[in-house]
Amino acid sequence: MIEITSWRTRSQTIRVHNSGGTADIISSCGDQIRSQRQAQNRGIYGNMNDGIALARGKYIAIYHSDDVYDPRIVEREVEFLELHPEAAAVFCKEVFIDPEGQEFGRVELPVEVRGGGPFDYRLIFNTLLTYKNHIFCCPTCMVRASVYRTLGTYREKEFRNTSDLEMYLRISRHYKVAILDEYLICYRWGQGNSAQRYRYLRTDPSRFFTIMDLYLADGGLALSMPKALRAYEAHRAEDNLMRTVNHYILDQCIEARAVLKQISIRKLLASRRIMRWRLMVLFLLLYVVARLPVSLLWRIYFIGAGIQGCGSKGPSAGVS
Repeated sequence: MIEITSWRTRSQTIRVHNSGGTADIISSCGDQIRSQRQAQNRGIYGNMNDGIALARGKYIAIYHSDDVYDPRIVEREVEFLELHPEAAAVFCKEVFIDPEGQEFGRVELPVEVRGGGPFDYRLIFNTLLTYKNHIFCCPTCMVRASVYRTLGTYREKEFRNTSDLEMYLRISRHYKVAILDEYLICYRWGQGNSAQRYRYLRTDPSRFFTIMDLYLADGGLALSMPKALRAYEAHRAEDNLMRTVNHYILDQCIEARAVLKQISIRKLLASRRIMRWRLMVLFLLLYVVARLPVSLLWRIYFIGAGIQGCGSKGPSAGVS
């Protein structure tokens, strides 16, 4: 976590929540950097909330130890917030790298949120309905400290490793947010991180829908465009299809058939935001095989194919 006290004098605080040599490196910098080591690991959002409570600076950025940051990220994000006092938080785009640091993809922002912003709640909410969370990259977020003081911190008990999305929606509902159209982070994928562990053979509904349903019921529906709602329900049908696949891989045919019954073909085909015909073929295939005993061959095929989100264009920008 980096707490920016005064960018002109480059005064900052780094809160350390990991083990290893990081604390020794920070100590070597003398009084320019303050550090705080947790007595015990309180988990992702417990650690983040503790750091936010201790921070005394104007801006708070929570950066992750396994990602690689462009040296300009702090400067560019602080500069934007200084120039746009109406913006409460700022993010940027990410490059995906593997465990060895080799690039294998880049996020392309939806056209609706290109250009930096700041963007209002209606636009952000409809963009999330339409594309899911491919806009907010958690380890790039910088937030005004005053916003955390006003709105509260991350609600890990309710939303677990998707608490970041709920926080960004909470901020967006009260303030404008920005997404720099710049690649200022290399997001490491493939080390068994929290997002990957959550997605692997997941059989419960994505928490993305839990959070979005709450905000739809709390005023979001009135702001939602019909096209965005159709895309959202198509994403839900896609999620149920992937849950069916995972139940089948786990030899849970009864559960697979139960989830399959929840899928509306009409909703699956209602939006171009998913690979609808590919998913339709998978739906018909599962309709047949979910009624048959799971053979070892099928399990090997599905696991080998790495099905975690058919129709996805790559790792999510955030945890959805």
